[in-house]
Amino acid sequence: MKKLLQLLLILSLGILHAHAQSQQGKIKGQLTDSTSREAMPAATVVLLNAKDSSVASTSMTDTKGNFEITNIPNGAYRLYVSFLGYKPVNKLIQINTDHQQLTLGNIPMVRKGVTLNTVEIVDEKPPIVVKKDTLEFNADAFKTRENAVVEDLLKKLPGVTVDKDGAITAQGETVTKVLVDGKPFFGSDPKLATKNLPANIIDKVQLIDKKSDQAQFTGIDDGQTEKTINITIKKDKKKGMFGRATAGYGTDDRFGVSLSLNRFRENQQLSLLGGGNNVNNMGYTQQDQMSFSSAGGGGGRGGGRGGGGMRMMVQGLGGSSNNAGITRNWNTGLNFNQDFGKNLVVNGSYFFNDTKLNVEQKTARQTFTVDSLKNPNTNYDNNNSSSLTDNSNNRFSARVEYTIDSLHSLIFSPTYSLTNGNSYSVTQNVSLLNNLNDTINKGITYNDGQGNSQNIGGSLLFRKKFKKVGRTLSANFSYSNSNNQQQNFNKSSITYFNPDSVVTFNQRNDINTDSWNEGVNVTYTEPVGKDRYVEANYGITKYNSKSTKYTYDYDGGKGDYNILNDSLSNAFTNNTVNQQAGLSLRTNKLKYDYSFGLNVLFNDLDNMTHSFRTGKDSLIRQHTVNFSPQASFNYMFAKNKRLRINYNGSTQQPSVQQLAPVPDNSNPLYVQLGNPDLKPTFNNSLNVNYNQFNNITFRGMFASLSGSYAVNRIINATTLDPKTGKQTVKPINVNGYFNIRGMVHNSIPLSKTPGQNLNTGTTVSYSRDVVASNNVISYTNTLQLSQSANVNYMYKELFDVSLGGSVNYNATSYTQKTASTLSDTRYLDYNINTDFNINLPLGFMIGTDVTCTMSRGRQAGYNLTSTMWNANVSKYVFPKKQGLIKVQGFDLLKQYISVSRSVSDNYIQDTQSNVLQQYFMISFTYFLNKFGGNNGKMGDKGPRMMNFPGGRGGGFRQRGGF
Repeated sequence: MKKLLQLLLILSLGILHAHAQSQQGKIKGQLTDSTSREAMPAATVVLLNAKDSSVASTSMTDTKGNFEITNIPNGAYRLYVSFLGYKPVNKLIQINTDHQQLTLGNIPMVRKGVTLNTVEIVDEKPPIVVKKDTLEFNADAFKTRENAVVEDLLKKLPGVTVDKDGAITAQGETVTKVLVDGKPFFGSDPKLATKNLPANIIDKVQLIDKKSDQAQFTGIDDGQTEKTINITIKKDKKKGMFGRATAGYGTDDRFGVSLSLNRFRENQQLSLLGGGNNVNNMGYTQQDQMSFSSAGGGGGRGGGRGGGGMRMMVQGLGGSSNNAGITRNWNTGLNFNQDFGKNLVVNGSYFFNDTKLNVEQKTARQTFTVDSLKNPNTNYDNNNSSSLTDNSNNRFSARVEYTIDSLHSLIFSPTYSLTNGNSYSVTQNVSLLNNLNDTINKGITYNDGQGNSQNIGGSLLFRKKFKKVGRTLSANFSYSNSNNQQQNFNKSSITYFNPDSVVTFNQRNDINTDSWNEGVNVTYTEPVGKDRYVEANYGITKYNSKSTKYTYDYDGGKGDYNILNDSLSNAFTNNTVNQQAGLSLRTNKLKYDYSFGLNVLFNDLDNMTHSFRTGKDSLIRQHTVNFSPQASFNYMFAKNKRLRINYNGSTQQPSVQQLAPVPDNSNPLYVQLGNPDLKPTFNNSLNVNYNQFNNITFRGMFASLSGSYAVNRIINATTLDPKTGKQTVKPINVNGYFNIRGMVHNSIPLSKTPGQNLNTGTTVSYSRDVVASNNVISYTNTLQLSQSANVNYMYKELFDVSLGGSVNYNATSYTQKTASTLSDTRYLDYNINTDFNINLPLGFMIGTDVTCTMSRGRQAGYNLTSTMWNANVSKYVFPKKQGLIKVQGFDLLKQYISVSRSVSDNYIQDTQSNVLQQYFMISFTYFLNKFGGNNGKMGDKGPRMMNFPGGRGGGFRQRGGF
């Protein structure tokens, strides 16, 4: 009875509480820009008591500009809405019995600023604006040199770094895509935008954690994000023609020419690029380049198909593998963007490049092995090699987005590439045993190959919204086809000393690989409350590939390759069906959102191998099931502080080259086998990111912690014959791999002027990998520490300077020790760089940059110091500075070298490569800037006059602009 009374009391209190809650008021609305009608996220909404202006409640708008204030007692209030750069909004609010819930609807916010005849008073534009998923920089607040490009502007932004080759890192993450006004610019190559578009046309630079098209549509995070930069063009620069053309010639027949021409309209972008040089200046990211070996190429860690057995992890002096060798390239491209009304947006780009690379290298490799009796061995291989490769690549990509109506849309994204290549290499090798005095083999190998590769693919995404908010249906169809044809000649002569013998090869390999896949993924979302959604998805993808290899030995009597080597020839077919079904739930709150779900992955694989030697077929079938949980959590402490946590599981299929059981003897001392029994790898990854940025002080901190481990990871199992020095590698599945990585980046302002920052980066990573050597499983433990810092400073229009440096420490230990203490490695790389430019009277400028890199802890002869000192003198010509004459000197001290270290599986390899030697060049550049004024005519309207008190923007702007 007592328990019954307690229960009735609780129920009564609950009813009273619910009744009291029902008497509380509620206010909701949406904030938008009065001009653009765009939603205004992260705006501050304050409810004040009308009597004394004390704060009754606060709120913040979400990504769509919506806000809601609940549990408001009856009374008189004043709603105050503020947003930087906009006039505040004041509304009197009355909550009473008749008006418990107020829906204010759309509340437009008006930008500050009034017009007085011909002079426009411009409101103070903040240099930096923090939004939920975006960090936005006002480009005018970050001063750059005259005629600078976007890349120069990015170097001024806090939290952003650009390396010597143009690779961009923002908030510690690599930028994979650059958009122009939200549209692709030459597909997915960031360098083509940052190295060609001028900085003075840029209005804003936005750093975005871009979600996939699917996630943007459904609102449910699928964990697929990429760090993206969107650069918006100033309104007065959206109608005009601009660009530059450069031609230069120097000593040793060095040359460089380039052209960038852009025509922009309100609804159209048209860009033409072209150029060529033989001074290692790529200006773009190489894609779809062919690699050559008798098995058709491949590469990568665990790929087991790197040409000649080299799997390089370059950590070279100068910071990039592009510094090794001498490159000559020609390129041209066209990019097109057009808005055909409000419903159709078309983007397309074509790019062609022809690249010839000449590399000369000497390498020293230590290979550690332990046999089944735990007897240690260390082999030393010293190679001298030279190679010449020539690749020409055509690539096309497009994106067509069609909005059928307010509820239906289509996105079609086709791609195509065609690559032709040829390669010639010569390698001389000497192998020594433990005591460095016992030669076990020496020889020379010639490889000569030519081939072509064609890839065609695309996706079609259909999206449908229902009238019920949050209910959506989408279907993504995908297709791709790849065909690779190669003909390779391999001629080798190896002398073995234990026992004495000479082995020669003279073979031709004809390889053809044809692979294709098609798939569909269907996703449905359904709201299950005002802020909760459930997502169901199902996808199926079919993979098919056929690979044939015919190896012919040379017939000296007939002078032709006409003897079929059936032990090195076969036909291989792979058919795989992947199915995925999943269910996830997402909850959206004002300050946080989270989602969690589970995917089930089914994989059915059939491998058919036909042996020319036996004439028989062998079939291997596999069926695997993996469970892939996915979860994400995002929390916004304030509009400038955010935490993101994401877990994801994914499956990676073995490549055709890894599966095909055909020996690759393009390097007879490093023979590579395939393994048709390979299982797909299942990867688990967890990422935690915390960002905070103060848009008043310009100070920011970006931290991340990530970890991953793999099931059925694919590695190369190595077998080494200590008598002959011959290695045989075969990909296998192993468990035991994991890695952990922590990173903290800080941006510290040096003054109140934007762009003058101290950027620091600290990275710590630890990983364990599996090594299979001579049937013995062991582990490698690798610790990597990195500390970097760089400073940018600009004094008015007189000079600008940047100074940076980094220290990188790497320590690798092996659980299975060898007799040599060299099996554990520790080495350091130091880097110091500076860049200084000064403006002189009469249009003269002087610039210089120095990069010094020191390598320590390597083998004898590879602990080197490299210093690259470049300098230039230039002068503007013509009345409006349309022309620039420049005299440049490269590697003035003649001390530039390239050294790299590769640590992988059971070996350590140091490599020194040839580099571009000292040269001098004179060049001329012409700048084109023709923009439309208010009357729509083309032509310059005179210089823009801006005043930035304290570097924060604001002031007066002369009407008419540029």
